[in-house]
Amino acid sequence: MRFDPVSNPYTPGAGQAPPLLTGRDDELARFDATLSRLTRGRPAQCPLVVGLRGVGKTVLLNEFARRAVARDWVVVDHELTATGDLFATTTRLVRDAVLQVAPPGAWRAAGQRVGALLRSIEVSYELAGLSVGVARSEEADARASMDMARDLTELLVSLGEAARDHGRGVALLFDELQFASTAPLGALVTALHKVAQRELPVTLVAAGLPQTRGVLAEAASYAERMFAPVEVGPLSDADAKRALAEPAEREGVQYDEGALLRAVAFTEGYPYFLQVFGDHVWRYAAGTPVAAEDAERIAPLVRDSLDRGFFVFRTDRLPVAQRRYLRAMAELRGSEVSSGDIATQLGMRSSAQAGQTRDALIRKGLIYSPRLGRAAFTVPQFDDYLRRHFELERHEPRARRPSDAARDR
Repeated sequence: MRFDPVSNPYTPGAGQAPPLLTGRDDELARFDATLSRLTRGRPAQCPLVVGLRGVGKTVLLNEFARRAVARDWVVVDHELTATGDLFATTTRLVRDAVLQVAPPGAWRAAGQRVGALLRSIEVSYELAGLSVGVARSEEADARASMDMARDLTELLVSLGEAARDHGRGVALLFDELQFASTAPLGALVTALHKVAQRELPVTLVAAGLPQTRGVLAEAASYAERMFAPVEVGPLSDADAKRALAEPAEREGVQYDEGALLRAVAFTEGYPYFLQVFGDHVWRYAAGTPVAAEDAERIAPLVRDSLDRGFFVFRTDRLPVAQRRYLRAMAELRGSEVSSGDIATQLGMRSSAQAGQTRDALIRKGLIYSPRLGRAAFTVPQFDDYLRRHFELERHEPRARRPSDAARDR
């Protein structure tokens, strides 16, 4: 018996909402409280969703957005990249937001001031497409200063005042915040600080890898007081079982307890892995109820699928030195490992020799530094994949050329 593929309830895609969002009730309740406080004119810290790849950060961010829209908030969002321009992105999001707060013809002074600032920023910073084409008002005249912090502050404060004028709130959503550059991120935090002091209904809701906290701390000394970290990790065994069993039950398919235990053990409760496992169960199980033998037989198929999709794209185009570094980390088999021990695995005299490689891997979002001198993977089960697919290679110093010796004399 094969289950109907059209009825498959599982969603093994990046950021796709699962059929059942389990284990996140506390996080959702805190976000609802944040919206309620801001709506009442009370300050609230900006939610910051932090976790490894595959734990459901983007899913949670999207659920936050859905709940904000249900309360008649304006939500604008963007996924950052390593090459993106945070200042330009923020100004464009403000443009989108103010147009959703109210049509230009209904803007009061604050909305007109946002429009004037956008026009000036478009010219001063050479950012096309910001103007909103409304008539100028002397009362709302505003000009860019070419100081990012000052300009973003005036822009977000004016946006908050415009939203308050029309009984709305605005949520700026940023995914992959760890890619933000220091200067524009510092300017954005400065602007949000002023918005909070004015008790305006504007908030930033962000998600990122664990190093995001360090990125924020580098951007602004008081950033840790501006944000409320929402730590997300693997689901508890009970929630992981529910994530698999309940969507299937709605389609008339049952799981034996043994099958659920095998699936939870294999996936370690990581939400993305659970969706991949459930998808394979739907395609390859012998019938209902899904038995432990089914789960055991399907597990290697899930492993192969993750290897060819989730993992391989993270190693496919890596330079040799970076792949060697990751493989040395994997050999140490710890949740976090010492930079010195990695260097020893590589046959290097000190961790400083691999410093550039380590920094490049952090920038790519493959590892992070949980504390000074330590490194950890941002991808669950990545160490196991590396041990299965790559041999441990020692660092080979570059041979000295005659020109090197001549230069040393």
